[in-house]
Amino acid sequence: MKKIGVAVCGYGFMGTTHMAAWRMLEDCRVVGLWGRDKSRALDVAARYGVKAYESYSDLLGDRDVEVVDICTPTYTHRKLAVEAMEAGKHVLVEKPMALSLMEADEMISASRRAGVKLMVAHVLRFFPEYMKAKDLLDRGEVGEIAVIRAWRGGPAPEWSPWFMDLGKSGGVTVDLAIHDVDFAVWVNGGMPSEVYAKVANLKHRSHDIHDYALIMLKFPTGSIAFIEANWALPNTYPFTMRLEVDGTKGMIHLDNQSPTPLKLWTGSSVEGFSPETLPWKPGVHPFPIDPFYREIRHFIECVKEDRKPITDGTEARKSLEVCLAAVRSSSEGRPVHLGG
Repeated sequence: MKKIGVAVCGYGFMGTTHMAAWRMLEDCRVVGLWGRDKSRALDVAARYGVKAYESYSDLLGDRDVEVVDICTPTYTHRKLAVEAMEAGKHVLVEKPMALSLMEADEMISASRRAGVKLMVAHVLRFFPEYMKAKDLLDRGEVGEIAVIRAWRGGPAPEWSPWFMDLGKSGGVTVDLAIHDVDFAVWVNGGMPSEVYAKVANLKHRSHDIHDYALIMLKFPTGSIAFIEANWALPNTYPFTMRLEVDGTKGMIHLDNQSPTPLKLWTGSSVEGFSPETLPWKPGVHPFPIDPFYREIRHFIECVKEDRKPITDGTEARKSLEVCLAAVRSSSEGRPVHLGG
């Protein structure tokens, strides 16, 4: 069996997390790794037994590479992705896909011109808890969605300076809240019609950054979503995800810090779901339930079977547009109306 050759760009948390997931796929082979800091790239490449490319051009010129996995800082995504697709490579790129809609559109256009796959790694759709929540909603277990309340937070990622630069990461709205925005768009079947938000720097006053966001979305269906993202928390606070979906027939509650992370309430019963949805920690769960494995497995299946990824460029652009509208809403002090 010929294995699909993969090159990973980036050697930080996401790069090494993706590297570990790629190595679980029997039909793929990580050929090499590239990063701007050559010494760090060499260290990580040696750890995983792959080569380190001298330059990005060398990576793109390697005929053994069919897929480029971009796990570099957000502000580099557009350039690296477009160059890879123009070289005929399929691209998996970390979320958020870009920092502007213009950059996102350039990436989508490059994918179409080259006839290659572009998938944005919105991994929340592959977390078992959220997959189960989506399944329950699709089956009508809670009826029509009325209200979504999502909360996501932890210490600010000061360990990597670019996160704390608004012009490079987009701040907590574009980098973190986008997870729950994407989920809300996913389960509502499309874009909200109105976005209203308050975005601020509550704690990290020495940085040009947004570390807190409260976003309200109104959907054409009549449902409302309240999304809160918080980097203004102590370093000892565990990364936490919470979700509630109230419907006309019941309610779903999700909490990644609970031993029974997903519960379903209806008019007649309460049901918990937990066998493979314990609080997730990188490298702890076996690969069948690792969300990054599931995400990458989906992408490769789409490449091999010529299918559209669940979060292709067009789909991922939606959550980016909503998050950028949230920042604009806060800046202008008014709701922003979208075409959804």
